[in-house]
Amino acid sequence: MSGSGTVLMFPDLKSIRSVLFGEQDVSAPAPGAEVLALGRLVIDRDRQQVRWAGTTLPLTRTERAVLAVLAAPPLRVWTYQQLYESAWGADYLDDVSAVRSAVKRLRAKLRKAGATVALKSTRGVGFSLADTGPER
Repeated sequence: MSGSGTVLMFPDLKSIRSVLFGEQDVSAPAPGAEVLALGRLVIDRDRQQVRWAGTTLPLTRTERAVLAVLAAPPLRVWTYQQLYESAWGADYLDDVSAVRSAVKRLRAKLRKAGATVALKSTRGVGFSLADTGPER
């Protein structure tokens, strides 16, 4: 070596793989999906808003991110690790408390708004989102 070089720093392994190998994170919602809708629930990423039946819900950035991940098609069960890495954008350190706390707050806010969408638990696996209301 000539005594000079370049040092690259990355926040996580996914970023390294993306730059070096062109790998994409297939678990994250599609980049073009700026507005997601599930029944009367509308998640507008551009405006950083979540609305239920036209009323804006007072959600934190993390709560909006968790809800956006869960609402992204196709609806499925997200493991704690997948949900954490997609919503928080960081490596999962096998601590379920952050995910459970965000889900608990989200459930309370959705319940208070009278929403018919529900965050369902799959014991030992993770969470999913379902519209439990009648079809309109």
